Amino acid sequence: MSFIISSKTIFPKNNYNQNEMIDFLATIWPKKKKLVSKFSKNVCVSNRALCLEKKDILNLGSFANRNKIWKEKAVPLMEESILEVLKKSGLEVRDINQFITTSVTGFCIPSIDTIMMNKLDFNENTKRLPLFGFGCLGGVASLNRAHEYLRLNPEHAVLISAVELCSLTFQPEDDSIENLIGTALFGDGAASVIMVGKNHRLVERAKFELLNYDAFFYKNSADTMGWDIRDTGLKLVLNKNVSELVNNNIPRNLMSLLDRSRITKDDITFSISHPGGPKVLEAMEEALEMSNKDFQNSWQSLKEHGNMSSVSVLNVLERSIKDDIANEGEYGVMAAMGPGFNSEISIIRKVR
Repeated sequence: MSFIISSKTIFPKNNYNQNEMIDFLATIWPKKKKLVSKFSKNVCVSNRALCLEKKDILNLGSFANRNKIWKEKAVPLMEESILEVLKKSGLEVRDINQFITTSVTGFCIPSIDTIMMNKLDFNENTKRLPLFGFGCLGGVASLNRAHEYLRLNPEHAVLISAVELCSLTFQPEDDSIENLIGTALFGDGAASVIMVGKNHRLVERAKFELLNYDAFFYKNSADTMGWDIRDTGLKLVLNKNVSELVNNNIPRNLMSLLDRSRITKDDITFSISHPGGPKVLEAMEEALEMSNKDFQNSWQSLKEHGNMSSVSVLNVLERSIKDDIANEGEYGVMAAMGPGFNSEISIIRKVR
């Protein structure tokens, strides 16, 4: 068993509403102005935070320069999210036994967790687990990896940190449909979560218990989502069949997990799921036979911040804790899909 204590999201200071972004993009792709406006309104995003001012996004240049900016901007955002979630939880950084990090919009070697461990007073015995390439799946996947660790180490605490600077993947020379949609949808942010095992001193403060999970890999669908790595950075690969994959797979995946967990579909009363976009959320609602209201925090996160890849579901988790959703003892679902193509589904229970 593992327990979720708190979650904290940090956003860059450059905030733009969607109309400002439409006007900005129309100057870059004047012949695509109608499409830009259409996609920007259809993705149900009203506001986004970017790590740079929008005028500077036009001068990102090479992959090397973009990645340099990623490191410069990602580190302070992640650090702030870590310090804030530790403060909320009443823990010191030396109390952390495992440190999981995830990002898919940039990378460094040694990985970003080592930068944090040199900046902050981590215990030298902290177990590192950097995850790369998970994309939108990274938030739920990180929670599930923490769950596996805490099942074996019930006295321990795990820190999960995600940072995504999607704006640094902007390709001004690419006016493809995929890039127009991605530019209208994605935003930047960082988030951190504290989880503990059943014998940890903070367990009485937990809001949710993670009971069980499973991962599902869909063969021959690698072209559904990912990055095409170019000299000019990361170009979005996005296939329109994402919602079809949700509808064709999530219902049976969920039933398989519920059967193993000895829970019925009727027992599920709430969702804390990744807001990949309106079509994905609608497909999830249909697949789980749940209403728009059941996904309200996912919709609200999408509206206010866009799709922040791995960070988004952790923001939805923060909102769900703050709003005190569900009643004690009720069951919910956490779910996300990402490059692979892959999904992970978790069964959680409200504990107080």
